[in-house]
Amino acid sequence: MTLRSTSSGDPAIETPPEFGGDALAWAAWLYYGEALTQNEVAGALGVSRASVANYLAEARRRGLVTISLSPNLLGKVQQGQALAERFGLIGACVTPPEPECGDPEAQAVRLRRRIGRAAAQMLSPWLVDDRTIGVAWGRTMLEVAQALPQMTLSHTKIVQVSGSSLGDDASSPEACTALFAGRLGARCQNFHAPAVVTNKEICDALLAEPGLRRHFERLRAADLTVFGVGELGPETVWSDTDFLPASVVDSYLAAGSLAILIGRFLDADGREVDGPLSGRQIGMTLEELPAIPIRVCAAGGAAKIKAIRAVLAGGYATHLVTDADTAARLLGEDS
Repeated sequence: MTLRSTSSGDPAIETPPEFGGDALAWAAWLYYGEALTQNEVAGALGVSRASVANYLAEARRRGLVTISLSPNLLGKVQQGQALAERFGLIGACVTPPEPECGDPEAQAVRLRRRIGRAAAQMLSPWLVDDRTIGVAWGRTMLEVAQALPQMTLSHTKIVQVSGSSLGDDASSPEACTALFAGRLGARCQNFHAPAVVTNKEICDALLAEPGLRRHFERLRAADLTVFGVGELGPETVWSDTDFLPASVVDSYLAAGSLAILIGRFLDADGREVDGPLSGRQIGMTLEELPAIPIRVCAAGGAAKIKAIRAVLAGGYATHLVTDADTAARLLGEDS
């Protein structure tokens, strides 16, 4: 062994002869070559963990260590940065493309699952106690909820964004909110009112109820909200036909709608489209949504390109989670 003092003032460190007494090179080898943790390297060298961190930083500065990223990772990061710049987002996360499997439905399920996991990871820095989080609904939101880590945020409130529907129970507004809260050990704040009522008078009366007023006051003060976006087209199949029967779809299509966001209808420029449901919906409005500081949109797939563009054009999202193929199309890289 060779003894060599370090420039940081740590005591002399024994190094194998092949490292020529260079403690920095020895520390770098243990960490990068033998995959020891910084604590384990500190134990081997007899120094503090902070000293090891300094050694590794100095080794990179001296060129003893170079770090390269795979082209695939770089490509996704570059796509995310390009999306943020193009659409005025704070951030964007791009997942790898979903390989073709020959079964469109199975492929769509896998894509939603991948986007859901990525969205759960994006949310992680904000998952701290004493937050208020608004949650939308849908199959992608179900995947996000299922991918969340198990935590205990007993002072965090998970708030339902829109009224209940009679569609798929697993991805309904109340179910998604409850699953988010269950995963995070947070308080679940559902409300029991339909997403759409029969006329404006009933809607106004319900929204005037003290309980619903308090609910929406809490939602308007949320720190964060997470939502998906639905495409609207002639082939749209809606799970709750009481909410969106074919005649209503046709009416909104004729008026220029091509996306559904938190139960509201958007045109290509992100403007809300008036239609048969106007004045009859119970839930957060599109005018209220931008007041929430962090707004994460999780959506992907070729069928949703126009719908995602509409959401981004309207400025409703601060962050986007999507897949690489969708990102390329949004950026005009793929016709």
